[in-house]
Amino acid sequence: MTEFVLAVAGHRAARVHETARLLTAFTALEAVAVPVPPDPAGLTAAVRALAADAVFLTGTDRDQARATQLALAGEVSVLTEEDTLAIAIAAAVRVALHRRDRTPADARVLIAGPSAAPLLVPVLVAAGTADIMLWHPADAAAFPLTRVARDVDVVVDLLGGHDPGPGPAVVTPGDPVAPLLALPGLLRAGLPAADLQAHLDVHAACAHALASLTPIDRLLPDPGDPDLATRVADAVAETQRR
Repeated sequence: MTEFVLAVAGHRAARVHETARLLTAFTALEAVAVPVPPDPAGLTAAVRALAADAVFLTGTDRDQARATQLALAGEVSVLTEEDTLAIAIAAAVRVALHRRDRTPADARVLIAGPSAAPLLVPVLVAAGTADIMLWHPADAAAFPLTRVARDVDVVVDLLGGHDPGPGPAVVTPGDPVAPLLALPGLLRAGLPAADLQAHLDVHAACAHALASLTPIDRLLPDPGDPDLATRVADAVAETQRR
């Protein structure tokens, strides 16, 4: 994939450059950093004008990124950090459940701070998670996290610093590489049309692929795993065939 040029675009220049550096270091992608002005009306136009095979949006407003992704569907492949972060966390949840001899269908998952990753709940549902609880910091006075987490299998702490107490496994967003793990495979396979359910099914398949490659001492695959992009691309292709 060395001939495939990925533009990493966003408003926060430092974040954009660091993401491009990580992608170049850990994948076969040629990642080019392209900071764009923080102009809500101009993000879609700026992305459309980029000379790249695909665009990864990071360090920008979530709503603007999603609007740009939808507006350019069919013109250029656009993925957002919200997409890939939800995939990575869903994969880590699956791994944590497996190690507790639980499946998504019979487990209870609690998400602390769900507004930090609003796509996560739909992806978990698409992956077959049957019982999801949501907890916000404003709930702490009446419903301390240690109390509501007593009967759950996994706590996803999206905000950090919230102690669920003993018992459940804890999943956090992880290091900056985590949201990039599924990206090369997704780009290799190609994105589905601008259909929400199709995207969610693809994201769930990517999460399953990441989980299947995770070593016993990690919650996510090694970013240097040579099978990573192929396994994700195959999972996406199979989902699209179905």
